Amino acid sequence: MIITEYAIWRYGPLSDSGINEPGLFNLIYASNEEGKTLTIEALIKMLFKKNLKVFKGIKRVEENPEGYLVLADSLQQEVKFPEAGTFDQHFGISPDVFANIFVIRDSDLSIYEEDSFYRDYTSRLTGLRTGEIEKLKSEILDLGGITEGGSFQNTAPVKLKDSMSRAAALKERAEELLSNLRDEDFERFEEKLAEIDQKDRETAEKINLYREAQNREIYEKGAAALSRLESVKAEAEMISGYNRDEYEIWQKTVSELDYFYSELKNLEEQIDQHKSGLLDLRQKLNEKREAVKKVEQDVKSAEKLEPGLADYDQARQVLRSQEALVKAPFYSRALAVSAFAFILSLAVILIRDTWWSLPVLIVSFLVTAVLTGNKFYYLKQKGHLAALETKLWSEAEKIGIPADDISSLQKNIGSLQKDLALKKEMQSEVENELEWQLKEQERLRREQEDKKKKIKAAEDKINNLKSKSGLADLDSYREMLNRRQQLETEAERQMGILGSHFGSAGSQVSDQGHFNYWKEELSKFKPYADPTEQYSFNQVEYDSLLRQKEELEQQKKELAEKMQDRSVQLRDFEKEANMLLFSEGAKSLPCQTTYDLEIMLQSIDSWLQQQEENRECALIVLETLNSIEEEEEKKVAALFGTNSAISEYFRKITANRYKEVVFRSGENRIKTVRSDGVELDAAQLSGGAYDQLYFSIRLALGEKLLEGEKGFFILDDPFIKADPERLSQLLSMLESITLEGWQVLYFSSKGEINQALQPKIDSGEVRELKIS
Repeated sequence: MIITEYAIWRYGPLSDSGINEPGLFNLIYASNEEGKTLTIEALIKMLFKKNLKVFKGIKRVEENPEGYLVLADSLQQEVKFPEAGTFDQHFGISPDVFANIFVIRDSDLSIYEEDSFYRDYTSRLTGLRTGEIEKLKSEILDLGGITEGGSFQNTAPVKLKDSMSRAAALKERAEELLSNLRDEDFERFEEKLAEIDQKDRETAEKINLYREAQNREIYEKGAAALSRLESVKAEAEMISGYNRDEYEIWQKTVSELDYFYSELKNLEEQIDQHKSGLLDLRQKLNEKREAVKKVEQDVKSAEKLEPGLADYDQARQVLRSQEALVKAPFYSRALAVSAFAFILSLAVILIRDTWWSLPVLIVSFLVTAVLTGNKFYYLKQKGHLAALETKLWSEAEKIGIPADDISSLQKNIGSLQKDLALKKEMQSEVENELEWQLKEQERLRREQEDKKKKIKAAEDKINNLKSKSGLADLDSYREMLNRRQQLETEAERQMGILGSHFGSAGSQVSDQGHFNYWKEELSKFKPYADPTEQYSFNQVEYDSLLRQKEELEQQKKELAEKMQDRSVQLRDFEKEANMLLFSEGAKSLPCQTTYDLEIMLQSIDSWLQQQEENRECALIVLETLNSIEEEEEKKVAALFGTNSAISEYFRKITANRYKEVVFRSGENRIKTVRSDGVELDAAQLSGGAYDQLYFSIRLALGEKLLEGEKGFFILDDPFIKADPERLSQLLSMLESITLEGWQVLYFSSKGEINQALQPKIDSGEVRELKIS
């Protein structure tokens, strides 16, 4: 069954293709966007009108193509589409099977969802009911409420697994709740509550009697406290003029007065001490002045010696310079040499006159005269210095300045000047001390006057306080103040008694307002002032009755709460159990008593047992169906194997490099066996062997579907990823299958495909068809 003729007049942007008459090996070559894909879509749409979603990339154009396609079988019987119907109607091949076997696009030769595809394919060929078995298994799983693994289902809306868990938990809760209700004697809760209520009323009556007695005592104590408060307030009002502030002023003024008197006494003592000190300072100042005057006279006398001392110093300087010359060693030698030369030259002249004797005589005479004159001058100055020194000692002795020599005389004169400066400094210090003492005396006198004024003011203030209070002294005032404090304390005590019994009128209310409030409150208790009543208040017994009533009320509350809690638990359990056991709107079981709870517990237990029984039955049925399904798997595996058409095609296409193709149903994998016996997964094959394998599968399966007829393949660039060597092998494979009667429509936009097939096109072995 091959395509013998087709024409596409209009499909989207695709122009009229004209009438095409394909051969067995056809190349439809066009560049990208020239209509190659649209041509494939148009051919498929003319064969199939529905379920086109199984073809990848279909429906680029929404409209149906205008044209026709003619198929012919080996007996030359023709069918024209689309006017004859659809391909699946004529040949019983669904679009998904057709897409998986006869159409190869996007360079993908693998079978889509091949594990389920092979089972469906086998069912079509053999009439097996694998799909129905799967559907039946699904229904059995739903009826049993279990999963394929045998556990309970947990899918909405039933969620049986959760329901089983809830049922088990409800059963456990019911057992625990039933045990608790029996232990607590739940059925007698109302009877116990009535007994407690009766005891509570009796206790309340006794408490009421004690409260009446208590109110009578409150009235009596309140009346006494109110009367006492009134009398205390009246007495306190009489001495309200005495206050703490005035007392503290009086007390402070007395303290200040004592302090001022003490300060005044200290000042008077200091003034007397200053008077005595001033007399001593004045006497001491006179003595210092006399001493300064005496030293000044001695200094003036010593100043008379200063001219003589200056002359002496000058003469001593001159003498020292002369003495250094005269006493020098060369001076005596020079004088001796010059004298010897003079005598020698004089003798020569006298004995025998020579040319050199006269000059030597003259020079030696002059030198000797100069040296001798200089020495006589030195001796004269030394005598003059001694005379000056004698004169100075004489004058110093006259003015009373002792001295052993001129140096000690000068030193003593300097000591006199230093002594004068020291005594003047001592005189100045005494004068400064006297001045400060005079100022201090004046300050003390001013403070004395200030203290006297303050004493007068304090005495006046105390006299005013005495006059105002009518009391003679501070002690009397303190006694009145203490009495007022006692009255206030007593008033507070009585107010505390009244406040403890009757409360307060508010923080902003005056004392009189409180008094009126308590008086009004006291009148409310007057009905209880019955002197003939013999029932007396006993605090211990009263507190005991209060505790007893509190305990009874607590017991009543706890029992009521427990009763309410148990009722709520039963209602909640009733709601949950009925939701589990019955569908919405169906009957329900009550659960208000322990008996109801026992019935509910039995129902839950029965429901759990029923679900387990359903599960066991479903597992038995599933086991049987699985056995049947295993037989189906064996029939799928029969498509493959040593003697299968798939293995035969694969051996032929691969030139006997591979000898067998098998399907491992347990793994859902296709395995190949090489000629050397090595078994490989399909994914482990090279790219070319992989494509050859799946082309072999398509050939074998297509031939079975067509019941021995050869069919056609629509190929859309199936070998786009192949290298040149692999491409050559795959094209040779296509050529070999066309020789067996298969038709190939090879659509391509690749130049290398056109180039590889061009020799075949030229020879007529491959027919080239145009798109437009």
